[in-house]
Amino acid sequence: MLKFVFIGGALGTLARYVIFELMQNLDLGYSAELLSLFTVNLLGSYFLGLSARHPYFQLEWCRNLWGAGFAGGFTTMSALTLFVDSSGLSWEIFLMLALGVLVYGFGFRQGRLAKKKAEQS
Repeated sequence: MLKFVFIGGALGTLARYVIFELMQNLDLGYSAELLSLFTVNLLGSYFLGLSARHPYFQLEWCRNLWGAGFAGGFTTMSALTLFVDSSGLSWEIFLMLALGVLVYGFGFRQGRLAKKKAEQS
């Protein structure tokens, strides 16, 4: 099952790299890094919440590939800690953390609703 975590991690890291490169090409200056970090972490939080309850992700290989692997490789806690270390806990970072929890909850709720719907079918 570790191979699925590895494959998912590689895919997540590649997707994160593509998003960071696209944001850099928009020539937003300093804010491109922060905007990339916001985008990746909020999308990753939503996806992790969704994969926690959605019936598709309940198979072990699927959970390893998408939950642990992809979402783990896609999100960037290390980049977040670098931002906090260099500039302190700014309002942007605090907002990202708060929104991340809310977006995770939204994805979790959607996954739970999909599970209930699948059980009723």
